[in-house]
Amino acid sequence: MADITLKQCRYFQAVAQTGGIASAAQVVGVSQPAVAQAVAKLEDQTGLVLFRRLHARGMELTAQGVEFLRYAEQMLVYAEQMDVAAADIAAHRVGRLRIGCFQSIAPFYLAKIVSDFAKNMPGVVLDVQELLQEELILSLSRNEIDLAILYDLGLDETQFRLRPLASAHLYLIVPPEHRLATRVSVSIREIDDEDFVLFDAPQSRDYFLNLFSKFDIKPQIAFRSSSIETVRCYVANGLGVSLLSMKPADNKTYDGGRTVPVRLTDATTPMQIVIASHLEAPENLLADRFATTCQNLFASEKKA
Repeated sequence: MADITLKQCRYFQAVAQTGGIASAAQVVGVSQPAVAQAVAKLEDQTGLVLFRRLHARGMELTAQGVEFLRYAEQMLVYAEQMDVAAADIAAHRVGRLRIGCFQSIAPFYLAKIVSDFAKNMPGVVLDVQELLQEELILSLSRNEIDLAILYDLGLDETQFRLRPLASAHLYLIVPPEHRLATRVSVSIREIDDEDFVLFDAPQSRDYFLNLFSKFDIKPQIAFRSSSIETVRCYVANGLGVSLLSMKPADNKTYDGGRTVPVRLTDATTPMQIVIASHLEAPENLLADRFATTCQNLFASEKKA
């Protein structure tokens, strides 16, 4: 069967609705022969008898015509939807974005970012994953995600485009009964030989260990966890102190305990939070809009 065209379906629908070639031609704005030829060709292509010709009384759908009209109208509706979709795609109002976020950053910002973006871009589907630093870098390199929110711990700027979001400054957390709990600020050297709970995510771990080496201190690593909240719970229960860069809104922990944050006086290099994309990835304006949403949210958090 030769391909049925949208024009044929449109002319067929007009004849079915108006009951005649002449009136249908007026509705669609073409000549009567054009409508008559389109309907005749449609019948020839499908092998169906779509109309009964009633001469002076016009044309009437047959049972086959009634059934075929349902499909022709569906085809016209789909075509209209495709036109709208094409316009939305061209205007970057619809599409799909694959987002990765470092797992320790996600609880603090990810839901807010997704919510803000969805309000402004409801036609965009977000596929969001929480991953470790190395997994994010690998996923970007393999084009498995479009954007990654992560720490810039020596990211290769010859491979990735980095847009800054925020500086995460280190601070100390101690249990309420700790000797440093009443201090406004302390030097990192004051935790030398202390029992320490290490945030043990790849690369983050190296960052903290290098920091100890820089300040020539040797905290005793008593416990490790790749979960910030587990680290906080260990500290709240008196099992050690820790250093973190992300600060929850509340000092209470999941298990009902409490940690005390203490500012560091030392000139430690803050951890830079960035949103990264691969330099070889094709231009993606949806990704640019998502990155702008991230930058706006982090900027508003900083002002607050």
